[in-house]
Amino acid sequence: MKIVLDTPIVVHAANDDLEPARKRLLDDPSSELFISAVTLWELTKLVELGRLSMPDGFDRFIRGLCAHPRYAIAPYDAELMITLLATAKKMHGDPADQIIVATAMRLDAALMTNDARIRRAGLTQIV
Repeated sequence: MKIVLDTPIVVHAANDDLEPARKRLLDDPSSELFISAVTLWELTKLVELGRLSMPDGFDRFIRGLCAHPRYAIAPYDAELMITLLATAKKMHGDPADQIIVATAMRLDAALMTNDARIRRAGLTQIV
């Protein structure tokens, strides 16, 4: 199963603070796990604004995340932007959320999120 992780899920996973069912999905070797490039930016902004702290330092965290063998960073490309344009108006106005949902759609992946606004949009499978 292909799964895109929403930004808060990445934080919860890093802190080993996921529900057991979600942890099993992430630990399942058959799961293909993706992190949108916009999540890297969101994490950077959260640290910059003091809304997220990294006990071992941001540099170590972000490098470890990007080099993690289980996570593929999903980049921006033309097809993602086409998907984004076609779906953005069907969602709330948070551009990062729009990009994360478009990433899941582009990859034909489920999205692991707790975000009620994303769930209500009904644009992608939620796990």
